[in-house]
Amino acid sequence: MKKGSGIFFDLIAKEPTFYLEHFDHLEIQDFAFPDNLDFHGDTLVAQYRKLLSDFHGTLSLHGPYKEMISSSMDREVQNLARRRFTQALHFGQALGCERMVLHSCYNPLMRYPEYPSSWLKNMISFWDDFLPYCQAHEMAIVLENVWDPNPDHILDLLRHFRNPGFGACLDTGHAHIFSHDTIDRWIEALGEHLVHLHIHDNRGEEDEHLPPGRGNIDFSGLQRLINCPNTVLVSEVFGFIEEGKSYLDFLRAMDKQI
Repeated sequence: MKKGSGIFFDLIAKEPTFYLEHFDHLEIQDFAFPDNLDFHGDTLVAQYRKLLSDFHGTLSLHGPYKEMISSSMDREVQNLARRRFTQALHFGQALGCERMVLHSCYNPLMRYPEYPSSWLKNMISFWDDFLPYCQAHEMAIVLENVWDPNPDHILDLLRHFRNPGFGACLDTGHAHIFSHDTIDRWIEALGEHLVHLHIHDNRGEEDEHLPPGRGNIDFSGLQRLINCPNTVLVSEVFGFIEEGKSYLDFLRAMDKQI
């Protein structure tokens, strides 16, 4: 497995050596926000190119997510999501990112019987159109769970496409808050589709983004991934060097338990 960390430019610029020396993978998250897409994208690309010139690991980016509802039945809403995702994709491509993380947009508050099939139908329509574009630009996509109560609908979508450039991102904090399934169950269910994880802890009530061990998530299921060389475990712990070191200590401890 690869050791990864989510980064923002203002964060990594404070102490680039720590991130460049201790991580195999960096996930650039600046392009999740609309102002960076509209006003600061070219500047960020230039700054990142200079800062990451000696980094020999792999890169990904987190795509836009606020109100980006690719599962909408409204074509105009889908068009907005597609336009914003395309903007982010091109900035990521300019930096050499290999994959983009996007949210699943599944809303469990839609409690009518047809919702799961409606979500799947709309997502198939969206990705039938957009996935070939991503592939043409050599950008893999990984779907991240947010409010998802279980992995089943994400699996249905990925199995429909059966495309190596379309996988799953398990967010451990989101799964702990919004799902009754354990992390182990999510990992087992997603299986070969799981190529990317966001690792952070919480106490089951709020999305606190704590270092592992400071909440009450059972991370033992991560041991399944020790021998998966291409699976990326990205720290999404809020904080800076101290929290980053805590995450690395967590990974070392997990290694020793095997």
